Amino acid sequence: MPEWSVHARFDGPIVMIGFGSIGKGTLPLLERHIAHDRSKFVVIDPEDSDRRLLDERGIRFLHLAITRENFDSVLKPLLAAGPGPGLVVNLSVEVASVAIMRLCKELGAFYIDTVAEPWPGFYTDARLTMSQRSNYALREEVLDLRRALPGGPTAISCCGANPGMVSW
Repeated sequence: MPEWSVHARFDGPIVMIGFGSIGKGTLPLLERHIAHDRSKFVVIDPEDSDRRLLDERGIRFLHLAITRENFDSVLKPLLAAGPGPGLVVNLSVEVASVAIMRLCKELGAFYIDTVAEPWPGFYTDARLTMSQRSNYALREEVLDLRRALPGGPTAISCCGANPGMVSW
């Protein structure tokens, strides 16, 4: 078995939202290159078809969808489990990036995602103009949050998936 370079140590809780193809590609990279406590690693996804991959690794799995109604109550206790700040790795779809980033700022947690995502219905909301429901508008919302809440833990948005996280 090859020896992998460990590039960082993370002592706080790690919460991965989404376990589709990108989550499955990112998990081995986190395992190989970031020293962490598996007991503080949680994966959340509404599908459990590949749960065995997490069970084999001793990683906790929550079989549920993160929604506008539950994100606060689901994520707060997970990210506050300490010691140290938490980390959200958001690899989901239809989970509003800015809402999760704002919560992370509030809790002193780090955040990374592959793309700025909205809640479901954003792209088809007829009350908004086409430009207001564009990817550009979502990225501007991320920048607005940075201006409104400067400093604090790092939040990285739109780092890509492939190439990007899967190619670390």
